[in-house]
Amino acid sequence: MDKATYGLIGVVLGFLLPVVKDLWIQRSKNQKNIEYLCIHVTCMLDRFVSGCSAVVSDDGLYHGQPDKDGYSRIQVSAPVFEPEKLEVEWKSLPANIMYEILNFPLNLESANSFIDSTFEHAASPPDYSEGFEERQYQYALLGVRANVLALKLRSLSKLPQKEIGDWDSIQYMKDQKLKIEEVRKERYKQQGKMFKELSSSKANNKKQA
Repeated sequence: MDKATYGLIGVVLGFLLPVVKDLWIQRSKNQKNIEYLCIHVTCMLDRFVSGCSAVVSDDGLYHGQPDKDGYSRIQVSAPVFEPEKLEVEWKSLPANIMYEILNFPLNLESANSFIDSTFEHAASPPDYSEGFEERQYQYALLGVRANVLALKLRSLSKLPQKEIGDWDSIQYMKDQKLKIEEVRKERYKQQGKMFKELSSSKANNKKQA
């Protein structure tokens, strides 16, 4: 190759090398931002999941007993999840995962609204069983969903999986969710049977009249 060609190659390399270097630095910075964000949010989600499992175990009794007036009372405070307070680079995340994280507080708000409505309009004293059942069910759903989101973040940033001890809180919430669904299924079945019998009885009474 002649000197002109060598000169041209030198010019091209002189232009490309700083560009490649800047891209490498930016990519490295983005990766660090993702890792930092994932660590923070995953830890928040783990705490939230733990709080959810505690709520799911709350039946309104203290050591199996109601309060001094015979009423069931909430024993465990509901966990909070406020990712918007974190000072992290949200734009470094894939859009779908970022949406799931920032939309999660809305799901939490909706669940709490449904729980409050059940306590106010459907639950009866002194045990408020309908309210506690709905609270357990909603937080079982939230806890399982939060764990799935934490798994996605761990996978994205190659964080180690959460160790499961002697007690698996995720499986516990899944089991409680299924148990409540079975109870409700049987309840609706019995209610339907009673409604059918009542309707049949009314129809017979009209015929006799």
